[in-house]
Amino acid sequence: MNSNSVFIPRGVELPSLDQNKEWHFVPNKDLRVGSLITGGDVLGTVYENTLFKVHKIMADPVARGKVVEVFPESNYTVS
Repeated sequence: MNSNSVFIPRGVELPSLDQNKEWHFVPNKDLRVGSLITGGDVLGTVYENTLFKVHKIMADPVARGKVVEVFPESNYTVS
């Protein structure tokens, strides 16, 4: 079934992300160890594809706390 849209209509199934593919992660330059974060804060970005370009990696909606580690810019898998 082809949806011909950027939106996924009901009944269309898509495969989940490849757990072994590496994505180039760029951390949020404003985050430091000890920074306070809440749900929705942008932790970093990855280039997704030509349609969506940059995908924001965000904190879980119910997250609250302090940053304990900031991973460097590099390639990482979803896991």
